[in-house]
Amino acid sequence: MPMKPPKLQAIENPVRRAGRPRRIAPALDNASILHAALVLLEEQGEAFSMRALALSLGVDAMAVYHYYAGKEELLLALMAQRFAALDPRQPPFTRRQAAPRRVLALCALYLELVSATPYFVRLMARGLVTQADVAERFTALFEQAVEGLDLPEKTRLRGRDALVDFLHGYALAGRPASETQWHASVRLILAGMTAGH
Repeated sequence: MPMKPPKLQAIENPVRRAGRPRRIAPALDNASILHAALVLLEEQGEAFSMRALALSLGVDAMAVYHYYAGKEELLLALMAQRFAALDPRQPPFTRRQAAPRRVLALCALYLELVSATPYFVRLMARGLVTQADVAERFTALFEQAVEGLDLPEKTRLRGRDALVDFLHGYALAGRPASETQWHASVRLILAGMTAGH
């Protein structure tokens, strides 16, 4: 029987080294961190921590801190990712639609986003995480949606705030975004905004 070369022998019969086996570190990147964090947030809520996130990823906590300085920075990155569809450059309506249809389309998109991530709504409502970027995006889209209604600024701001409060409450109540009963409430808010103008 021909003798096998040393390299082939080493591959077929590896020498067992003393000590602990080397642990193969899982691949860690921004996308995997954000995905795992979102799952964990919805499971653990207030108990969510960077240490628990690292544990769920199978890495040392310092590996997560390499990407995010802390929990708040991670939450802000998650919010930016989750609300990316709220883009004033790509509104969920067309300018040819009437203002009420544009507002309904914006509310439908926002409700879909907040219903998918109720944890963020709770954080925003309690002021535990700043939502300046999300608020700015919604405001820019809202201004586009009510364009042509010739409403005073004060009326527009109050109407916007009433819509956001209603949509947050609807999402927190656990009502599905796919239902359309909320349309009547949005129309009522719009009617209140345009009354007397």
